[in-house]
Amino acid sequence: MKKIMTLSLIMLFCSGCTNRIGDFTIASTKNMDIKKTLHRVDESVRLKDKDVKHIIIFFPTGIPNIKEAMDNAIEQKPGAVGLSNVTVKRGGWYIPFIYGQDYFEVEGNPVYEVKK
Repeated sequence: MKKIMTLSLIMLFCSGCTNRIGDFTIASTKNMDIKKTLHRVDESVRLKDKDVKHIIIFFPTGIPNIKEAMDNAIEQKPGAVGLSNVTVKRGGWYIPFIYGQDYFEVEGNPVYEVKK
């Protein structure tokens, strides 16, 4: 019984969560020329990346940033200028007084510029 109580207490303290922040038809942190170029979406590829900040003991190493997460995802494919069908999530987990992570996660299809 004591082992079950101890295990339950550990599981209670070692929790994390993820929240869906939003869904976007198209999003970018890069300059996109929407007047002079056409855009192509590669629906066969799904890019996903995070901006992670660590929590050591109880000191955070920074604040995660959506822009950094989106830049990381877009830069996975050379020539991509944005993402389509975008999902943004915020999450994290923490083991009290030891270690944890806080992050933004961005996922979407790459968008490319095509000259007219």
